[in-house]
Amino acid sequence: MKTRLIHLLLLFWLPVSASWAQDASQPAPQAQSPTSPTALPDSPTAKSSAHDRPPRIFWVIPTFTITESKQPAKLSPKQKLEIVVKDTIDPYTIGFTAVTAGIAQANNDMKGYGQGASGYAKRFAASYTDQASAGFFGGFLIPSVLHQDPRYYRQGSGPFASRFTHALIRPLVTHTDSGRRDFNWSGLLGSLAASALSNTYYPQEERGVGKTFSRWGMGIPLSVIDHLIDEFGPDLQHMVTPQRKPTECGSPASASEVSIHPPN
Repeated sequence: MKTRLIHLLLLFWLPVSASWAQDASQPAPQAQSPTSPTALPDSPTAKSSAHDRPPRIFWVIPTFTITESKQPAKLSPKQKLEIVVKDTIDPYTIGFTAVTAGIAQANNDMKGYGQGASGYAKRFAASYTDQASAGFFGGFLIPSVLHQDPRYYRQGSGPFASRFTHALIRPLVTHTDSGRRDFNWSGLLGSLAASALSNTYYPQEERGVGKTFSRWGMGIPLSVIDHLIDEFGPDLQHMVTPQRKPTECGSPASASEVSIHPPN
């Protein structure tokens, strides 16, 4: 389970901003010309892409674990592992881990690691191992055994309440390899396995059954915030990204970009 530095910030302003994004994405009505005496042939109409998700949300967060296809292709175990590896070695993951390790050192979290360069290295290694193990168990091993799809199925359009609810229940509901909805055993058991594994390298005071389930429980609301970013992040990014200008009249356009309708 990946975590993000902007978790708490987005928790408060993401729903409102996403609602603005939906309003802004609605096409403005075009004014009709009152002086047109006869109907003209339809002009070339640009085709919009069905998958308008940017390759990185906010230009930095990778989207390997997101799909916008309504009927995505089934992933083989090898493909699930490839997604986990890409997400784990991505520069964003490494950079985020470095920042969170620095914050933990400044707050003297996990005191058993100590301070100085050695303490920082231990915190970095522990945080990075947490993310790698959560991806391995929850994104590859258990989904492969249970034939579940570890990806987030982004709706991308529709009523805000429906999309918000879709992201909200994602930690508990996932899809099988065949496309059916199922209880998210992979995500929950994968997170629990990673929390249990951390007992082997966390300081002594952070180990034990109670600490394990505490970490596991805290991961669920953080997963909700992750999926809210997955669902609404591209909309927010589009709000601040200049829109591509429409093709001007008379300018050439390729056949793959436009469709021509013959006059009636």
